[in-house]
Amino acid sequence: MTSTSAVATNNIPTNNISTNNVPTNKAPNSPPQSRAEYFNLNVTGIGYLNNIRKVSGNNGEFTCAVINALTGPTDNASYTRFDITVAGKESASLINRCQKAVDEEKQVLIGFVLSGLVADVFTLTKGDHAGESRPALKARLIAVEWVKISGQLVYKSEKPTSMPPAQNEPQHQSYAENSF
Repeated sequence: MTSTSAVATNNIPTNNISTNNVPTNKAPNSPPQSRAEYFNLNVTGIGYLNNIRKVSGNNGEFTCAVINALTGPTDNASYTRFDITVAGKESASLINRCQKAVDEEKQVLIGFVLSGLVADVFTLTKGDHAGESRPALKARLIAVEWVKISGQLVYKSEKPTSMPPAQNEPQHQSYAENSF
């Protein structure tokens, strides 16, 4: 299941929002803080990791990859492709450790958190559809919650917000006590 989350700001003055999106008790007429204020939009989900590569840019070398996120019903899932840039040393280390398994075409399934989602368009340069434009979703990978390689759990974060899917276990639906 892929989900997005954002912080709503209805009727909250921006000078009362801290950098972690929690209202503060700061007086409205206080001098401005030196730290930037921002709102987070994060995407969490599970997906298959592919095309891990190192890219050199003006700011040095960084790791990029593709995540094909699973969406829809579990018995007939579809995929949403994310072109990702890995942010943070821990996440980069985990993705780089998956390079061998991806190169050996093993199924590498990860629980992930993305941030900075941007829609883009790219043009195909090879194949029967060369010259055609396609949509792309680009984002920064900010956390890897768990990694499964060929069905085996090989990494689990100490503070995950999602859990890897269980093998061959039925999903149980739970409802609120006051459901309609």
